Amino acid sequence: MNNKVTERIVEYPEGQEPNLIIPEEYKAYRYVIGKTGNNPLVAICMNPSAARDNTSDSTVNRIIKISKKLNNDGWIVVNTYPERATDAENMDVFNEDLMSMNVEEIEKFIVNKNIKEVYGAWGDLKFQHLKKGKAAILNMLKKHKVKVFYFGSLTNLGNPRHPMQTQEKQQISEDEKKFMDF
Repeated sequence: MNNKVTERIVEYPEGQEPNLIIPEEYKAYRYVIGKTGNNPLVAICMNPSAARDNTSDSTVNRIIKISKKLNNDGWIVVNTYPERATDAENMDVFNEDLMSMNVEEIEKFIVNKNIKEVYGAWGDLKFQHLKKGKAAILNMLKKHKVKVFYFGSLTNLGNPRHPMQTQEKQQISEDEKKFMDF
């Protein structure tokens, strides 16, 4: 791992190891990770951390738990910006090509799997990398008429809460989904 990524790793829940990772080999960035199914939960988080083929991280395991609560048969995690850094403050200089490739890989998955809604889970974004990536992803989702849902309330800045934020207890169920206007 690079020195920007936590060494604190966790195991995937049994049977939830990913069968899709783009790129397949470990890099300083990751576009897509997940366990595909006919109806996977697709979550858009902030930026990737430690999760890889054989070890997970806390955010990914939280997404897996939410996918189970919603009765999805898989889970997919994508991010507003693909550079791995446990703390986004440690990211390198913004790379337009990396951001564009991220949006392209997410779009391929969304279109190929006919995804109609995604779970917004990025939280408040302090860095331009993340903000630019979010805007590009939302534009792409709008183009394909994909809805973004969240649970609980939006942050004061109007973003869906990151799954590791614990400021409020979120009720996770189909009935509790709220949809963003964007």
